[in-house]
Amino acid sequence: MNYDKIVTDFTQTWYEELFRRLRCVGYDIRIINDNYTYANIYWEDALVCQIDNNNDLKGDWSSKAVKIIAEETAEYVLMYKMSPPIKSSNSGKQLRGYRKLLAYNDQVLAARLTPGEGYQFATGYRSLTLNYYVLDKRFSDYSKACEDFALRARLIDHEKLFNESELKVIRSGLTRLITISPPQVTFEELKDIGNVLNKISFILVPRVQTRELEELEL
Repeated sequence: MNYDKIVTDFTQTWYEELFRRLRCVGYDIRIINDNYTYANIYWEDALVCQIDNNNDLKGDWSSKAVKIIAEETAEYVLMYKMSPPIKSSNSGKQLRGYRKLLAYNDQVLAARLTPGEGYQFATGYRSLTLNYYVLDKRFSDYSKACEDFALRARLIDHEKLFNESELKVIRSGLTRLITISPPQVTFEELKDIGNVLNKISFILVPRVQTRELEELEL
């Protein structure tokens, strides 16, 4: 396969997965494919983003949400295409179709593609006695799968992370602090608190409204 075919194949796969994800969270995709624009992306009948014929995103008046999803999708689509297949199992059952995206400290992040349903991600560990991986956790959300892999591989310290409940407590406390009258914080502190609240809110708002599949059998 020559370079142009590789690029075309990747681009087509990226479009299919990106549009699938966007439709899942409520966006409307309208293919234009004229001399300048490949597709228009709408949210509740409002044009929020365009993809031009150079595969660049234009506009995105939706707090960059489409751009984030597009970049994340391109990342795992490319990794999947470049990754080797692996032997894997769960609960003694052989699994098929998984490819190794990342591996470290005998831990693995894997993915498989199901036509019509998109990509499914899994994390697990390498068997020390046999040449295969045990995939014991399953995800539909790539970012959550990456977080789990990073924790399992000890790339990040779990003790230094806040979970969802803790973030909600912090958000609630900071919100109350800035609404106390008379004000208890300076203007500069208020701006800093606002930035923290924005970051927490972005983390807590799901970017993909699909139920995580961790509890389902692989």
